[in-house]
Amino acid sequence: MLQKLLNKADVLDKAMSEKVHIPAEYRSYADGQYFNESSLLVRDEFTVALGLYINDFEIANPLGTSKLKHKMCAVCWVIANIHSKYRPTLNSIQLALLCNISTVKECGHARVLQPLIYGLRFLEQNGVYLDQLGASLKGTVLYVAADNLGAHSLAGFFESFAVDKFCRFCSASSSDAQQQEMAVPQKLTIRVMVSERDIRKMTMTTPPGTLEDLIGWLKGTLQTNYSFTLQYQDPEFNNELCNLRDLSELPEKPTIKIIPIIELVPFTAQPELCTDTSSQADTRILFISSPESSQWPATFEIPKFPVDVEYRLRQGNLVYLRDATYIKVTKELKHDILEKLAETMYAFKAYPTKEDFESVAKALVETHPCLKESGSSTGWDGLKNSLKFKMGNYRTKMRQLGRLDVTVNGGKCGRYTLNGDPPNRGIKKPRKGEIHFLPDYLEGMDDHNLEGARQALVNEMMKTKPNGSLVKKEMDVTFSLRRSEVVRDKPAISQMVHRWPALFTESQVYYKFHRVVGKNLKENFFDALDRFAPSLMDLFRKRKGLAEQLLAELLRQTKATEPTDNRCLCLRGLSVILGDDPSAFFKTVSDATSSDLYSQTPVGLH
Repeated sequence: MLQKLLNKADVLDKAMSEKVHIPAEYRSYADGQYFNESSLLVRDEFTVALGLYINDFEIANPLGTSKLKHKMCAVCWVIANIHSKYRPTLNSIQLALLCNISTVKECGHARVLQPLIYGLRFLEQNGVYLDQLGASLKGTVLYVAADNLGAHSLAGFFESFAVDKFCRFCSASSSDAQQQEMAVPQKLTIRVMVSERDIRKMTMTTPPGTLEDLIGWLKGTLQTNYSFTLQYQDPEFNNELCNLRDLSELPEKPTIKIIPIIELVPFTAQPELCTDTSSQADTRILFISSPESSQWPATFEIPKFPVDVEYRLRQGNLVYLRDATYIKVTKELKHDILEKLAETMYAFKAYPTKEDFESVAKALVETHPCLKESGSSTGWDGLKNSLKFKMGNYRTKMRQLGRLDVTVNGGKCGRYTLNGDPPNRGIKKPRKGEIHFLPDYLEGMDDHNLEGARQALVNEMMKTKPNGSLVKKEMDVTFSLRRSEVVRDKPAISQMVHRWPALFTESQVYYKFHRVVGKNLKENFFDALDRFAPSLMDLFRKRKGLAEQLLAELLRQTKATEPTDNRCLCLRGLSVILGDDPSAFFKTVSDATSSDLYSQTPVGLH
């Protein structure tokens, strides 16, 4: 069953997807100590991790005369490598073992679980062979989950809570719990400076054990979506702020300040895996802002502003609903609103389009109608123009901080040039919808590390069957180095083929397109082809002259109900419409492994 599941392309793709690891954060099992200490799980190649669940259940009335007669013990398993949102589905949970409880009582867990243990040992030593990868994948058990009674039975404890030693985590007895007074948890009261205008008094019912616990509690209580460090007022230095490194440094009732930090998260793409083929190299990249950026949303959601701004807007909205009176927007209020909007827009795009500015301005007045402009036909024309200027100022601020995605486009007016070059030197003026994208290196990476990863990629591509997961991982890591070479050095395509052979495989073409614009190239191409297919076939039917017979024969051979046939018809018919020789474009062969048949074909349809 495991082999059948992993041979499905969608299941294998979800299982082998790259796990994002952020230091000091526990997001999945891969961040735990046991996982990182397992020699089977922490390997260079992909390893299957299984999660087991043991549960006893009644298949008859548990309160009637048949109680315990038909009670069953079930062991289920799930592939733990897939995302947690897919694991609870019935299609993901598989049955490993089913046995009557009376048999378990008579023979014991060791004999009952022996076939399962044998299968797990075989998975660890030999693995399962997958046709898609052409190799065997090994695996092991990541965890065993159970309810209280199931865990007690599996570990050899009494299956009851009416015992003297009732706790699996300590040796306290029932009499201890009844007679001895439990320790009263101490509270920690702190003064938290979220911003200059947002200072709160907060109380923790249980004091944190470590600094990470305090930061995690603050993130959850404040509902922040960004990382930060902490500073505290030190009484020994007249309450001046100092960086907080350990909780022992805090006074009895401390005042701490939240300092936001910017983190660079590796960009990972998840288009569908495809077979390798050749392509051409890009020397520039389409409109994108930063490695953390994502696709512009269909409906822009207005972010939460500072507390004082939200309060004034809420009061203004109430007045507007009561008597249709607009709020008087002060310079300070407008600055706070535009600054927050620019920060949010930059997370999606460093260079928004006109339509993007319009969508943000429209969403702002729809969320806060008190900000409508009485002299504007739309109610937000002035806000749109103000957003444009604010976004330019925000890019300047990011450029001064060294953000390469905006710094590389500077220097056209004599400022912020790269490496001290004169203005406009070595900087191509981008066309409409294009931009020079130069992301920063990932944290902890430099030219030496990335060059080593690139050389490992070259060595891997020399193999007959390269490791697809390893190639994808290293291509994601070296993305910033590749962009640096393309933007700054402008190498020839032959040089790119020599240095980055994996870039010209079909799967990496899809991955590259997804990194650039956040879309699936193959899916979007076929969607567009299906959309225009009826118009193209209508054009083929109306075509006269020498091409009429060829197109008529193609139409006769096509089954209109099959999408694949319609796509093939459109692509074959285009060469006829354009006056090209279709024999150089489309070939029918029975042996797809022979490269001599299509070695001279510049573009092929597979």
